[in-house]
Amino acid sequence: MPADRSALVRDLRCFNRFYTGLIGLLDETLTHSGFTLTEARVLFELGGRTGRITATPGRKAGFLARAFQIDFGPAASDIAGELQLDPAYVTRILRKFSAVGLTEMRTDPGALRGRMLSLTIRGQAALAALQSAADRDLTRLTVDLGDEEAAELSDILARARHLLGGAPASERRG
Repeated sequence: MPADRSALVRDLRCFNRFYTGLIGLLDETLTHSGFTLTEARVLFELGGRTGRITATPGRKAGFLARAFQIDFGPAASDIAGELQLDPAYVTRILRKFSAVGLTEMRTDPGALRGRMLSLTIRGQAALAALQSAADRDLTRLTVDLGDEEAAELSDILARARHLLGGAPASERRG
């Protein structure tokens, strides 16, 4: 156990370098998919929620956003907050997803003139492919672990997550 915090910081940085190299996080895309890590995380978040998007009174929206009562702001803010990203960056990702047909705006049956942001069939397929590739990569990474080692690693990961502030909300949703 480190005697001081600077040793702990060195240990964490050493582990981060090891792990990011091991799983390929420094590659341009995640799991050779065409998505960056951040884009993949945003896609994952969209797959786990239905973002309600409505034009917000008092905010300036572009012509098309006003015409169709569309504003990516609320979904971008929610996702950005959870992932600790700049909302403008998340908005650009959401616009990119929309432009390539991964997301769509649908009428929200629970709100007058409200719209909901959701994944299209193409977006759901892209998410499924990402999840499958990530599962395959992690299975390959742990294939040589025995049952006891796998259980030990799982316990260590859960303990580290707990010590560093708990699981992200997306994992707590169940």
